[in-house]
Amino acid sequence: MKRPRQTIRRYAMPLALACLLLTLFAAPLFISSRHQNITLESAAVYAASSDSYRLSAPVRLMSGPTIQLESGTLSMPPSRTGLARSGQVIAMLITGSGPQMTLENATFTADFSTREPTFSQEQPGEEIAPLVKALQSMQFAGLTVRTSTMRIRMTDGSLAELQDINATISGKPNGAISASGSFQFRGETIEFDTALGASLDAQGMSRPISASFTGKPLTASIEGSLMLGESPQLLAPHADLTTADLRATARWLGVNWPSGDGFGPFYAKGQLEWVGRTMAFQNTTLQLDENDATGTLSINFAGQRPAVEGTLGLKTLDLTQYLKPRAAAVQRNESLLTSIRGSSGLEFPLIDAVDADFRISSDRVTLPATTIGRSAATVSLRDGKMLADIAELEFDDGTRGGGQIRIDQSGPDPSFGMQAKFEAPDVGRAIQSVFGHPTVQGRGSITIDLTARGDNGEELLRSLDGKLCATLAEGGRIGIDVNMLTAPETGTLSASAWQQVSTSAISVDKLDARFIVNKGILRAQSAEAISGQRALKADGTISLIAGELDMMLAVGDATNPPAEAEDRAPAKVIVKPREIVNMRGPWSAPAVRNAPAGDAGPILAAPAPG
Repeated sequence: MKRPRQTIRRYAMPLALACLLLTLFAAPLFISSRHQNITLESAAVYAASSDSYRLSAPVRLMSGPTIQLESGTLSMPPSRTGLARSGQVIAMLITGSGPQMTLENATFTADFSTREPTFSQEQPGEEIAPLVKALQSMQFAGLTVRTSTMRIRMTDGSLAELQDINATISGKPNGAISASGSFQFRGETIEFDTALGASLDAQGMSRPISASFTGKPLTASIEGSLMLGESPQLLAPHADLTTADLRATARWLGVNWPSGDGFGPFYAKGQLEWVGRTMAFQNTTLQLDENDATGTLSINFAGQRPAVEGTLGLKTLDLTQYLKPRAAAVQRNESLLTSIRGSSGLEFPLIDAVDADFRISSDRVTLPATTIGRSAATVSLRDGKMLADIAELEFDDGTRGGGQIRIDQSGPDPSFGMQAKFEAPDVGRAIQSVFGHPTVQGRGSITIDLTARGDNGEELLRSLDGKLCATLAEGGRIGIDVNMLTAPETGTLSASAWQQVSTSAISVDKLDARFIVNKGILRAQSAEAISGQRALKADGTISLIAGELDMMLAVGDATNPPAEAEDRAPAKVIVKPREIVNMRGPWSAPAVRNAPAGDAGPILAAPAPG
């Protein structure tokens, strides 16, 4: 009956010291490669006084992981019976119990990177003092640790230091241990209260654990089981983690997280598994900035950047605080194009701060200027690059769409790419949000395929390349008074008259506008419309950089084409132009001149109605 008891007591002290390693729960979060400057030295040799014992050599407390006591002063309270201190120690070793012990100004080292110690070595042939032997066997009623330090080396060789550790450790005959106290890490004080239950196996390596941590950066509590060994593991069916400011907490943990809006209050509750430097939440409820989600989430701190993976489902996702427009832009009610042109920086620091793979779905997404219905996306962040595949988007107005967004900040200049297609959108609303004026009204489809690079709005627009396409399948309106432009008495239109022309509209049965974008200039590849028996075709360029246009609008009569076989391409309407309207200058007030096309005018082709 004595053998199992001695086995339990043998591991009791190392497990108690493991409680000081943030109960082997939060330690991997606190490790950063920037702590390579920590130096670990063997304890100096001190003479023992009549009241205490000062360690003259490191003492091994546990192997796999290796935990050592490098230095410190051990003492015991005076005996009520008047027994000499040496007699108390001998009694402790014989009976296996004793009074409270105190350990002051101690330095502990914990090495999870190898089975053998790498911090320092015990000096062979040196006899261990009886009081130290009692400490190793935990043959006392309790232990008080004061003003001590814990130095930790993890499996990747990174180091961290917990300072000003003050704790009280007590044990029970069945091997259960409790530890409570506080420590400092990077200038913040964390209080902890932990309890390790009786051993769940014969070796004493698996123990039930409950722990709580309270501090300004974070508050956490866990209930589960702890498995010690070469790779300690924690499995907690019940875990809670709360922080008032996720950005500040991430920076405290050593993550280079940039400043900005959002990423404030964070809460996680669910099943937690911790192995090495990876924390994984399963069947978890998450809350970030009042956005509630359920699913899985894991964070790995072993790499240069934290690696985050997750599959999350949300009822509502509010992105307004992450995509806040500039205050000045809101006051001026700027268009998207104007806002981009005035931007001084287009970098996204968060992409460089973490690596991530996310699968997110939401029943509703709120943006600064609109609301999206059901949506689903996969987001990947890796080595300064972001790839977002949007599989599903449903807007409240009936618009459906999807696409892909790419951002690459790995090079000297960030590059951007976007491919998207939207079915049944309000084309006028989309054009107004970009240009500030609803040039086209009606529902149809929009296709986007654009790339750009640069770290400010001017560079971005000058490098813009790709294609744009907008169609109206069921008719709509064009925001320009073609009748006034082509009136015989118009000739050259005055600047004041343009305002009247651009605020009126005509109905169209069909519109198909396709543009090639090259270095920020849109060139009409095919821009045609049908309005009754009248056909319109535009040709020319629109400069997004200068805000100017150089366009020619041909207006003519549409005639029905000859009948074609069903298996051929759709027939086109043959258009003979009657009027040519030239528009050149700022698109807010261009110079306009019209003239008859003449008998030798070009023949235009436009899509047949329907």
